Amino acid sequence: MRLSFQWLKTYVKLPPSVTPEKVAEILKLSTVEVEGAEHQGEALENIVIGRVLKAEKHSNADKLLVCAVDTGKEMLQIVCGGTNVRAGMLVAVAKIGASVRWHGEGEFVEMKLVSLRGVESRGMICASNEVGLADMFPSKNEREIMDVSHLSGVRPGTPLAEALGLDDVIFDIDNKSLTNRPDLWGHYGMAREVAALFRRPLAAYKTSPIRLGKERRLKVDIARAEDCSRYMAVAVEGVTTTPSPSWMQKRLLSAGVRPINTIVDIANYVMLDIGEPMHAFDAVRLSEKNGTIAIEVRRAKNGEAFHALDGRRYDLNGDDIVIVSGGRVLALAGVMGGQEGSVSPSTTSIVFEAANFHPSFVRRTSTRLGLRTESSARFEKSLDPNLCESALRKAVELTLELCPGARVASAIADKKHFRLNQGPIRIPVSEMTRKIGVEIPYKEINRILTDLGFSVKKTGEMLAIGVPTWRAMKDISIPEDIVEEVARIYGYHHIPAQLPVFPIVPPAHRSGRLEQRITDALVRGLGYTEVQTYSFVSPVQVRHLGEKEDAYLELENPLSKDRPFLRRNLVGNLLECLAKNRDFSDELRLLEIGKVYRKEEKGEEMGGKNGGVLPRQDTWITAVCMRRGNDSMLEMAKRALVTALGPPAGEAGAAVCEYRVRVVAKPLPWQHPGKTGEIVVGGQVVGFLSEAHPKVSRAFDISGRVGVLELNMSALASLAAEALVFYKPVSVFPAVSRDIAILADQGVLHANFFDAIAGSDPLIHKVELFDVYQDDTMEAGKRSLAYRLTLQSKDHTLTAEEADAAVRKVLEILKKRFNATPRA
Repeated sequence: MRLSFQWLKTYVKLPPSVTPEKVAEILKLSTVEVEGAEHQGEALENIVIGRVLKAEKHSNADKLLVCAVDTGKEMLQIVCGGTNVRAGMLVAVAKIGASVRWHGEGEFVEMKLVSLRGVESRGMICASNEVGLADMFPSKNEREIMDVSHLSGVRPGTPLAEALGLDDVIFDIDNKSLTNRPDLWGHYGMAREVAALFRRPLAAYKTSPIRLGKERRLKVDIARAEDCSRYMAVAVEGVTTTPSPSWMQKRLLSAGVRPINTIVDIANYVMLDIGEPMHAFDAVRLSEKNGTIAIEVRRAKNGEAFHALDGRRYDLNGDDIVIVSGGRVLALAGVMGGQEGSVSPSTTSIVFEAANFHPSFVRRTSTRLGLRTESSARFEKSLDPNLCESALRKAVELTLELCPGARVASAIADKKHFRLNQGPIRIPVSEMTRKIGVEIPYKEINRILTDLGFSVKKTGEMLAIGVPTWRAMKDISIPEDIVEEVARIYGYHHIPAQLPVFPIVPPAHRSGRLEQRITDALVRGLGYTEVQTYSFVSPVQVRHLGEKEDAYLELENPLSKDRPFLRRNLVGNLLECLAKNRDFSDELRLLEIGKVYRKEEKGEEMGGKNGGVLPRQDTWITAVCMRRGNDSMLEMAKRALVTALGPPAGEAGAAVCEYRVRVVAKPLPWQHPGKTGEIVVGGQVVGFLSEAHPKVSRAFDISGRVGVLELNMSALASLAAEALVFYKPVSVFPAVSRDIAILADQGVLHANFFDAIAGSDPLIHKVELFDVYQDDTMEAGKRSLAYRLTLQSKDHTLTAEEADAAVRKVLEILKKRFNATPRA
């Protein structure tokens, strides 16, 4: 938004010591983001008023004139190609050193002494677009120079900026910083802020009551009260659509709005003045029945056509609000007027509209149609409905002033149904001091709030604060809002800065550090790629995993209709990622960190009035891997486990915790029944090591095997060692290896053999299965398993006899428990 400093000063008188730069600085510190301050006259430096004394034809060019121009202190010879140059006219002269844009195009260039067709030219007689004034002085063709002969009493040599009154400073306000402040979308609202910040009196916004007429009757109907909280209209006869006066044009231009004609300019001026968009309809083009002009506010019909002022046709739907008369759409409410009821050069009677439309509907319509206008930018912020009356009065007042023959021709139609929450908001003075961090005297608090339009009543230590209507539009509603108002006007720079005092206690579970350590180990150590997927899953994915939909939490309002469930694991989304990327690489390794949602388990309790218990939402790390042509990916998944947590219990090396992998009694539907183990720490299951079931892989369109590692970080963090890593010392005494092969029933799992061997003797340090064999010579239902046993003592060097005795003990236990016999 563009803000005129001169316009502001009509409502708040600032001392000469308060410069525009100072105002911009204070506004930036307290209220809005001021992105820049543009001095209008800077671009017109070295451009002055000149009087053309002679304009003679150039001897070597048919379309050029050689002019003698009086610029006050000197007479300049200038070669000019303007079609309208004549002796006696006042023109804008760019002297040597000035910056102009040739024919209004390209970058600004510096004027220099030149020779044109053999004749010296000591400057340039400018067209309006060459000095950035095309909106103020529109030209009929590109060779028409700017005629300022209407500036009577201006002497040659007067700077052009001074002659045109272009001595304003324009603030460029970032619109995003005004999102929650609809009261600041006009100069008067911003002047209220400036007055409060600089402790200067604010001029009252005075408007004259409208003297009602009886020539015409107006009738307004609002189909849905929620669409339009207020609609005011009045008819005015005897208007003219001549250009508006220069003072109004200058103010409009300073705010970035192009002047059109008196009536349209008045509507735009009022909007920029107090922030209430207005519209004017040609009364002759409105439907009239029995001498009454009928206006209706309703929803558009699906497919209804609207021909807008921008010359385009828009197809509307039932979410758009329209202004209708006689079945014709006159305007798209809050966004843009239409061609049907627009003001034309022949217009002599009008109907002014000042309304308040529902912000959400205006925003949706504006966004859907791509129509961002000054009007929609304001309505979508929730304007004060009371602005309608002030705006209508101001518009009529200006019309009667600028159109001498104008008169009000009707009573005011006013349909309204709104109620604002103006408090009072109660807050103790001590609470305000506590929240701000500095004690502000009550007298200062009262002054700040009163200057901003609030009412303040003090009873003991309690303040009861009434909210003005322009701040009651979803802006000020709770005590903290009042605290913020006092703090920002008092000045954040006046509040001492100090670090907060609080105890620094390390968290009980260092899950963040643990997650980072495991992620780094897998990414850097094994080349896994971390991905991030949505927490939402589809019914198709649930079926592919072999699970039931009723086990999943279903969203009432999902972002995507095809993914209505919250995930119970990270595996499904990762399998989808593998399927999408399988053609780009022979080997894929992916991991993800994220929450899973189990509705059958209780999680955190919710605070507040509603209370309740949330579903359990543990954080998991899941890694998946696949290699083209590899029939078993369990070993690769196991490698990821050892890299992430360290070696399992019983093996030397650095580890996150003492863990073991044991057989899963009942695998999940998507887990391979013969290749799934659960990771156990202190008797608690903290994850799974598995391969995906081949049927599940095929359902996800993955032809090969997929290894999966799942770690519950929420559980693991509470069980891991305090330092996250502990070390099992390596014995200084040499180890001894022995290999054994046993013949056993196929129904006995390797995990059972592993547990029995590892627990048979303290000297057993490591157990490795290195071969599984079966052929026709063996007894039916039997298979051979070969293990390498590593034996080691912590306090002495083993003898051969000790090692052999430990091996015999292992074989005896296997025979007793599983009827397994040594294989020769």
